Amino acid sequence: MIGVSHMIIRKFVSAIMVCILVMLSSSLAGETAFAFFLGMYLMPILLFYGVPSSILSDFVTKKLNGFFRASIALFIHLFLATFFVLIPILFSERDRNLLLTDIGSLFDNFFFHHLSSFFFFVLLFG
Repeated sequence: MIGVSHMIIRKFVSAIMVCILVMLSSSLAGETAFAFFLGMYLMPILLFYGVPSSILSDFVTKKLNGFFRASIALFIHLFLATFFVLIPILFSERDRNLLLTDIGSLFDNFFFHHLSSFFFFVLLFG
């Protein structure tokens, strides 16, 4: 049981570090106010969606080794990040219309979700 609690603690620490890294990268781009907003938005998502997604990834890939395990885990992290963006868009009429007209906004959503998912993956497997 100690291994499971250690894994969960490690994932929570990684989620906090990812939030800080994404906030720093946004701050370095000159968008300090947006970075704080992003941090407030990203932290709950990472804790309530990212950590369980990562636990699922560990469970699915626990019998694999090496590069193949890391590749499958990265795919799972990025797929679930994409899933997180697409599901609300598909169920919202307004967002579906935006999907067809506002590609820049959609790209920004994908970029930040995939950036945080990639940082989370790198911190766990790196």
